[in-house]
Amino acid sequence: MIRGSMRMGSISSALPAPDILNHVNAELDTDEDVPEVSTWSLIKLNAPEWKLLVGGAVASLLVGATMPTFALLLSKLYGMFSWGDRSLILAESSRYSWYFLAAAAACGAVTFLQTWLFSRAGLRLTDRLRNLCFSNYLRQEQAWFDSPSNSVGALCARLSSDCAAVQGATGTRLGTILQGVSTMAIGVTLAMFYSWKMTLVSLLSVPCVMGGICLEGWATRRAEEAERRALEGAARAAAEAVLHVRTVQALGMYCANIGPRALAASDQLTNVRSPAGVERTMLQRYTAALRSSRPAAAGLWVRGGVYGVCLCAPTLGYAVSLAYGGVSEALIYGAWMLAEALSFAPNFAAAKRSGARIIQALARKPTIVTESTAKEEPGWTTRGDIEFSNIEFRYPSRPQVPVLRGASIQLQAGKTLALVGASGCGKSTLVQLLQRGYDPNNGTIRLDGRDIKRDLTLPQLRAQFGLVQQEPALFSRSIRDNIAYGDNTRDVPLEEIIEAATKANVHSFIAGLPLGYDTELGGGGASLSGGQKQRVAIARALLRDPRVLLLDEATSALDANSEKAVQAALEAAAAARSTVVIAHRLATVRRAHQIAVIHQGVVAEIGSHEELVRKRGLYWELLKQQAPAEAS
Repeated sequence: MIRGSMRMGSISSALPAPDILNHVNAELDTDEDVPEVSTWSLIKLNAPEWKLLVGGAVASLLVGATMPTFALLLSKLYGMFSWGDRSLILAESSRYSWYFLAAAAACGAVTFLQTWLFSRAGLRLTDRLRNLCFSNYLRQEQAWFDSPSNSVGALCARLSSDCAAVQGATGTRLGTILQGVSTMAIGVTLAMFYSWKMTLVSLLSVPCVMGGICLEGWATRRAEEAERRALEGAARAAAEAVLHVRTVQALGMYCANIGPRALAASDQLTNVRSPAGVERTMLQRYTAALRSSRPAAAGLWVRGGVYGVCLCAPTLGYAVSLAYGGVSEALIYGAWMLAEALSFAPNFAAAKRSGARIIQALARKPTIVTESTAKEEPGWTTRGDIEFSNIEFRYPSRPQVPVLRGASIQLQAGKTLALVGASGCGKSTLVQLLQRGYDPNNGTIRLDGRDIKRDLTLPQLRAQFGLVQQEPALFSRSIRDNIAYGDNTRDVPLEEIIEAATKANVHSFIAGLPLGYDTELGGGGASLSGGQKQRVAIARALLRDPRVLLLDEATSALDANSEKAVQAALEAAAAARSTVVIAHRLATVRRAHQIAVIHQGVVAEIGSHEELVRKRGLYWELLKQQAPAEAS
């Protein structure tokens, strides 16, 4: 997924700024449409906090009641000024000041309660949604991550922004709307009680408020989605650049021929001195994504004007009422509060769209799952018999390109199978299909005669394999934790970790570190060399004592001495288990029981090293390129 994105970044280095912008927008156009969801569906997400929501709703209604109470008290206070007894006015004013103080204290208390309850419910909802979404991401099949819309930056942006935005539809803003509705309902009731004619005149301002809010929501909806997608693109570009910052900086000297227009555009956008080469290209991708959000944000000027109209509507109500001959204080306060509450409607709509994306993400089921016919058998372990039968496969992201065209291979338990061939011929794809990272379009894969798709559960299947990849993935934890991750079913004692590290020829290096196995690794194991990372990954694979070893160029990053030691350790570890080795250097697979040459998606040749050399076929041609003396 990331490699594909970096390739696109390399291509964009040759493009002027407008083309980079179009390229970013082309990536964002892959975002899928999100169906609308009801407010009730969003509220149900907050169901575990229903007690907090109910408490907050009651507090909101009480807060809404305080404004008509103030209006009623003010109307009584205004009436006292028509009295002729000055001392009575002062006495009543003193008494009403205490009423105002009590109302203010009650308003402050219930407002605090409203904010605290809704905020607490919203924070719990955000944490739970992030947990659920991340859990759902981890369950998806590999093909889902191949989509540009599901890149690292986009997924992290959704976890950060969408999950936090949902509480805008269920928390404090919902309370504000309830508060406004309460104020309006009580205000209209009081106004109708005292003067129904005045109430009808004052209600003329309410349609203005409603119309302005509808217009504002329409303008904001049009701008918000495009802006969100553009910012996701910016986050994606930034994440790729930071994840591969060493590569970006290393390639900087080779890509200095950037057109003056692109440089000028970058400088104008950032107002800083642009770096050179690939660094400049990545900066242009980031600024181009940010720039693509500007047309959408520019439309928000409409919201400013309409928002002013919304706040002007209560004052308009005052003017109309005064022109008629009086003022309905409770109703005007109610209209004011309703206008304030409805001014959050666009944010409420944005929260609903974020909630719709969250609900869609949580509802998304992985396409690779345990078949209903598969049954978990506690303690089952494979002997290691592997069979690929007429495998055909195309990557979902490239359905027009066939990768495997009917490949068939058999491996007996305890034997070693080496897969060789040109880059892109399908070697790694076979290993990914064996682990069910993908499922073949046609054909079957069997383990001990069992169809891995229909007869084995995913945990059962993957527990049988120990994988060492060409590019080892280490976590930002201690070396001990990274090796112990090989078996997550138990607490692994240090003795077993040391034993696995010794087999991988990395124990002496780790023991020489100041903190030994407790040494913390940076992100991706940045504090280790390539060979050291590879050997830690090998130790992690050996720790789980797998029945099938999968080695994808496992010794490619090692020096000659370490390669010999690790190769001997791997051969010793492979003696009692089946091993599948992917290799480009044929010298590392000479002792394999079977060597399969993959060519154009099929098994072109298969046999031992000596048998294939005698055939004088594709294997022999590869051997001549790498070791002419052995092929002669």
